[in-house]
Amino acid sequence: SYTSTSNPGLLQTFINRTVEQLTLREFGLQSVIQRKAGSGDACYVNQRSAPGTNASWISASGATLAEATGSYAQRSFEYKTLATRGRVMRQLRAMGRTYGDTLAMEMASKAEDYAAEYERALIIGDSQVTTNCINGFITMMQGSNTGGAGSELGQMVVNTAAAGAIVLAELDEAIDRVKGSGDRSDLVIIGSFKGLRCVNKVLQANQRFMEFGEVGAGFRVRTYDGIPMIVSTGMPDDLTFNSSGLLTAASGGAQTALMILNLRHNYVSELTPMTVEPLAKTSTTFDDIEMYSDWAAVWGNTLGGAMLVGITF
Repeated sequence: SYTSTSNPGLLQTFINRTVEQLTLREFGLQSVIQRKAGSGDACYVNQRSAPGTNASWISASGATLAEATGSYAQRSFEYKTLATRGRVMRQLRAMGRTYGDTLAMEMASKAEDYAAEYERALIIGDSQVTTNCINGFITMMQGSNTGGAGSELGQMVVNTAAAGAIVLAELDEAIDRVKGSGDRSDLVIIGSFKGLRCVNKVLQANQRFMEFGEVGAGFRVRTYDGIPMIVSTGMPDDLTFNSSGLLTAASGGAQTALMILNLRHNYVSELTPMTVEPLAKTSTTFDDIEMYSDWAAVWGNTLGGAMLVGITF
C-alpha cells in the first residue's frame, strides 16, 4: 500500500513563503512617542526653576516690591548613531529566487532587530554602561546619566505590594507627580507584559474593569484611569531598585517598573531619520545593506514623567 512513511518520495514538500521570526517583541514606546527634527550636535532645552516666592501682596502706599525671579539652566541631549548591517550571498539570492527575494527578507528581519535595540535604548539606555549609546528615560529620570546618585528621585514611587501585585494608590501617586497629568490625553503608561498584568490582577480583585482607548493610527489598547497602557518588551523584568527607588542593577534582579510619560515633554529628536542604504559592492559574492539613524531621547522637563518601581514577581 502507498503510505506517507513507505513512499515519502511521492510527496511534494510545500514550504510556506513567510519566514517566521522567533522573537517576542513589542515596540510600544517608539510607536507612540513624538519625533521632532533636530540639528547641530545635540538637542538643547532651556529649563526654568520656580522662584522661592511666586508673587507678593503689597500695600497701596507704594511699598517696594522684592524681586522674585526663577533660575534658568540649559540641558543638552547629544545625538548618537544607531546602526546595523545585513548581508546576503549572491549565490543564495540566485538559489532562492523561486522562493522570494532573500535580500528583501533580510532587510525586513534587520529592521526588526534595529527596532528592538531602539526600544531598549529609549527605556534603559545608559551611556556610562554602553559606549556611544543614548541615555534612556529611566536613566535620565534617575539622574544617573550625569554621574549623580538619582538627582530626580522625587519622580519615583516605590511599590509596597506583595509579589505580583501593585498598590493602586501608589500608581495614582506616580501619575500625579507627572506635570500635566490633569490632561490624560498627553500621558501613557509604559510597562512589560508582566508589569501590566499586575495592574490587571489588582483591578480584577477589586472588581474594576479596564476600558479601551485609541493610540497612534487607531490602535486600541487598554487604559487605566483614561491613560493608555502600552506594552514594551524594552522594559526589563529583571531590574533591581533600592528602598529609595534608585535603580541599582539593570539586569539579574526580579523587579520591573511602570513608567508614566507626558509625551508633550518627552520625545525623540532626530538628526537623521532611520535610513536604509545598499553599500557599494566590493565583491561579487555578497550584497550588504546598512540601516542607521542619528537621534536622542529628550527628557525635556524633569517633571514630565514618573515611575512606579520595585514591582516584584
